[in-house]
Amino acid sequence: MRISESEEPVAARRRLVLAGVAGFAVGAGMIGVLWASTTAVSGPTADAKAACAALARAEPLPEGRVGRGTLEPGVLQHIMAADALAAAAAEVSSTYDDLADHIDGVRRMALSLNFADPNGRRHLAQAREICGTV
Repeated sequence: MRISESEEPVAARRRLVLAGVAGFAVGAGMIGVLWASTTAVSGPTADAKAACAALARAEPLPEGRVGRGTLEPGVLQHIMAADALAAAAAEVSSTYDDLADHIDGVRRMALSLNFADPNGRRHLAQAREICGTV
């Protein structure tokens, strides 16, 4: 039995669609596996890491007293985000209490717009040190 000429393109197209669907499924599966393996950190550790990342994005901080209009865009927002994330991590795990306390000190310094505050600078140095170990 001979397949008519009109049926041959349909069969070829069907194989192409099947190969495309199979490739998509395998690719999606691989992406899922890779995504799951890279997001193994969860809970308070993830919050602490995110707090450190937000604090790092706020830097470099000015050295002296500044006006709000002279700050780089997003500095205060990044510091506030770091404070909220560190507080969330500390609420779940007391391991991050020191990080939350020091980032809160940085937040208070930033809100006063006195970046030369020695106490705030001490908190910043301590927060950076803790972030290096998270």
